[in-house]
Amino acid sequence: MSKAAESEPATPAAICCLRCAAELPPAERPAICPTCGLQYDPARPETYASHRSSSRWKFWLPGFLLSVTVGTLAYAGCLQTGEMGYALFFAVPVSFGAILGYATRVQTWALVFLAILTIATVIFTLIVMDLAGIFCGFTLGIIFLVPTFVGLLCGVLLRAILIATRWDHAWYFRWYVWLIGAMPLIGQQIESAFPRRHEIAVVQTGLTVDATPEEAWNAIMFYEDVQHSPPWLLHLALPKPIRSEGNKQREGEIVRCFYNCGTISKRISQVQPLRKLSFEVVEVVMRSENYANLKDGSFEIEPVGARQSRITLTTRYQRKLTPAWIWEPIERQVIHTLHGHVLEGMRRKAENEEPQERPSEERPYEQQDRPRPAPRVAVRVPAEAAP
Repeated sequence: MSKAAESEPATPAAICCLRCAAELPPAERPAICPTCGLQYDPARPETYASHRSSSRWKFWLPGFLLSVTVGTLAYAGCLQTGEMGYALFFAVPVSFGAILGYATRVQTWALVFLAILTIATVIFTLIVMDLAGIFCGFTLGIIFLVPTFVGLLCGVLLRAILIATRWDHAWYFRWYVWLIGAMPLIGQQIESAFPRRHEIAVVQTGLTVDATPEEAWNAIMFYEDVQHSPPWLLHLALPKPIRSEGNKQREGEIVRCFYNCGTISKRISQVQPLRKLSFEVVEVVMRSENYANLKDGSFEIEPVGARQSRITLTTRYQRKLTPAWIWEPIERQVIHTLHGHVLEGMRRKAENEEPQERPSEERPYEQQDRPRPAPRVAVRVPAEAAP
């Protein structure tokens, strides 16, 4: 054996990347790691490792933390600087999903788990920071799923493209990583430059009670006056009602409704005894999220039998959340549940149901979009056609 051969360093049977610890393919000349793109030279032992590092956390934890940070800050920034639309509900999860897919180097099953964990962590952080409620957070978790995995795939593809082009694609301090993180804010500015048409939605819910119109009229109450416990959906989606102050049957009266996080002031705008009571929302002071602008509402009573009356409760509000195909069914369900709760409270009062007695089973209210002989109980009209 020649002295030159003896002086050449022996290359280990398996060598690993210094950055990502992936096993490197055999090579006779300088090459790059197929996983992270770091260059190595088989003839220079200082450019590779002879064994795999045991510190596996560095392959996923920095990327996970960066993804959570970007998702939280981007959501908070979009929430404070513009309307709640596509940038907030789609660009944000695509952004932190892309960073997660680009900056982590784990197996596929672990990447899917990290994506779900990132969504949960971002939403938990938003709730702790009082930027979202529990119901909103649960809804966001469902909405974020598809965009996050779309972003995850984009991040993985970006890393693969950079490896194929021999680009040193270390995820930290790279301009394209920060560009991905800023994508929701850029999208928010573009979306705000084209203001959308504000839509007025009208939701109506009806219930027939075993009472005369006079008894039903005397039982009119707001959400804050209902005595029995509200359904779980209202517990999660709405602030906790406390009480109301003011005469509800005197035209022009301001009724203040108190909640655990603020107040809503309503002006009684029309009083037609035994027939109709209308009100307008004149002030909303809340310390929690406000995802709709309440406009007005009404109670209408009509006799349908000797001792039966039909009560129709109407709420009119301005929609703030887009896209409508996601949020409108949720809004309608919440409002119908609220209406049903109020109507059930009126029914118990009008039918003189004793509070100490075991309450009878709640009578189902008339839901929207169901063909019935009675007038439709839920309608939606454009802003210019709304009364």
